[in-house]
Amino acid sequence: MPFKITRRAVFPLTAATALLQAQSRQSADVVIYGATPGGIGAAVAAARLGRSVILSEYADHIGGIVSNGLTNADIGKRQAVGGLFYEFTRRVLETYTAQDKANPALQNVKLCKDGYWYEASLAEKIFHDMIGGEGGRIKLLLSHELKRATVRSNRLTSICLEDRATPGAMVELTAAVFIDATYEGDLAAMAGVPFKTGRESRAEYNEPHAGRIYMKFRENTPLPGSTGEADEATQAYCFRMHVTNVPEKRIPIEKPASYNRDEYALTLEDIRAGRITKFREVIQVYAMPNGRFELNSDHVHPDTGIPRESLDLAEECWPWPTATPAQRQKIYQRYLDHNVGMIWLLQNDSEVPEALRKDASQYGWHRDEWVNNRNRPRQVYVRQGRRILGEYVLTENDGTVDPELKRTKVQPTSIGVIEWAFDPHGHHKYDPAHPGVREGYFFVDHEPFQVPYGVVVPRKIDGLLVPVACSCSHVAYNALRMEPVFIVLGEACGVAAHLSIEHKVPVRRVPTRRLQAILAERRGVLTFYEDLPFTDADFPALQWLGARGLNAGYRAEKTQKLTRGDGAAQLARVLQHEGRKAAGPAEGADLPLTAEVLAGWLKTAGYAAGNEPDGPLDVAGFGRMVYAALRPKM
Repeated sequence: MPFKITRRAVFPLTAATALLQAQSRQSADVVIYGATPGGIGAAVAAARLGRSVILSEYADHIGGIVSNGLTNADIGKRQAVGGLFYEFTRRVLETYTAQDKANPALQNVKLCKDGYWYEASLAEKIFHDMIGGEGGRIKLLLSHELKRATVRSNRLTSICLEDRATPGAMVELTAAVFIDATYEGDLAAMAGVPFKTGRESRAEYNEPHAGRIYMKFRENTPLPGSTGEADEATQAYCFRMHVTNVPEKRIPIEKPASYNRDEYALTLEDIRAGRITKFREVIQVYAMPNGRFELNSDHVHPDTGIPRESLDLAEECWPWPTATPAQRQKIYQRYLDHNVGMIWLLQNDSEVPEALRKDASQYGWHRDEWVNNRNRPRQVYVRQGRRILGEYVLTENDGTVDPELKRTKVQPTSIGVIEWAFDPHGHHKYDPAHPGVREGYFFVDHEPFQVPYGVVVPRKIDGLLVPVACSCSHVAYNALRMEPVFIVLGEACGVAAHLSIEHKVPVRRVPTRRLQAILAERRGVLTFYEDLPFTDADFPALQWLGARGLNAGYRAEKTQKLTRGDGAAQLARVLQHEGRKAAGPAEGADLPLTAEVLAGWLKTAGYAAGNEPDGPLDVAGFGRMVYAALRPKM
């Protein structure tokens, strides 16, 4: 049965947040199952377009793993992720700026890294503020488990939820559009959407890094033993814990009742051999605002060969994606005990040198975080659950650079951009026969690539969008599976739901040109430009056209003057995705492109040209004219 794991820990709701009281039947324009960041992005986006939304959730809190410890936003190229996530970071920065202003001794603005690092409790508060700011259009239904999905003529028409606090108390939710924003794809699976778990073979999509694989971290070449075979292995989960070294806030970490010292044998071996002398050589530690530190599992460093084991607990999460609530609860507890046990060992074991014990013992639970769950995270980090089969399957090959265009494949229905590396964690426990690696764990960089709308549109079932457990191969999902991207895809699904209702069409037939215009004008990123700030006045035009291949490479270079040859090539790239043919310069390709000449080309292609002062055009002027001509009616 689908569900979302949690312990009881009710976040204090703001006065503006509307809670939906369970009744026998409720209806909204859009119903979302899963109050993850992706679900919140979808809810806020739909509500801002005037839609009524019910945001339902198995847990008794919102925010998914972001409000449970994953607060070090994984973004290498920040211009690749905009929209509601960028708004979220501005709220973070505003909060810490106010705190530091009130107390100049604080260093929160510096520690928050321009709003991209934050406390879990602050993230949860901001999510509530974003929901509560929509004038009651978003109703929250928390602590409810999905029990049934009704599908008629291949269309999802309703879902039935049970109140976890009152077994047997059911609520049926109906909507024009449903969105599954769970990490596991629970609603999609219950509705009959085809899906995959585990790993595809190298041959299935011709992906170099698919299937069973051994690789050094940040290297590209598979090592001996890499068969590329498919299997049902799921990458390791762990907790993203928040701890503190502030004495008045620190709560000691206790030994778990199920503690088993033998589970940490490799760590003890490395300590005995002198290979590990510091806490940070076993577990990653990130300094966060207000005296917190975020912990994460570490990979095997190719130069040192340590840590051979960390917080990632491989193999024991394999059943999670399709497990029952009771099974997931057991896995949650097993991971919690294992991760806490690792920290307790480093702080207390008599065989651990005193200096290392002292280094580890500076950290304890933060008494102000997760106060109703003994200061422990309420959710384990589910790095991967089900992956639906959608209208488009994103693969590793979508990250391949076109040598002519000098960028990755143009996706004219793009709704977002992926820039994080292909980054799956280990699938099997450490094997001494393969030193310096964990099977399945690799980190391979790529150039930014676009995410087409078909990735969130499931095959077979209508009336449903899936922004989190979306349609990717295993390798591609491990570039996409970052919470900022989930917010972006959720936002796109919220807008798409609105357009589906407005145009009275199935979600797979929404006008993606208009969807993209709404996203771009909300500072959503459709293509990556490293030199185009979110605040730039020409951002919407260049993003919308960039999704259609406006520029070669990854720079907008908006002040660059264009020749007629340059402009003709750019217009041809854009119009081919509009099903139109562009007129090129009959002569004078090296002459400056003017507004008059461009207006003539647009007229020949069947468009009325927008106004632009006559004279030589730069990229920005070209973009304004072409976008004004092609922009869908809003």
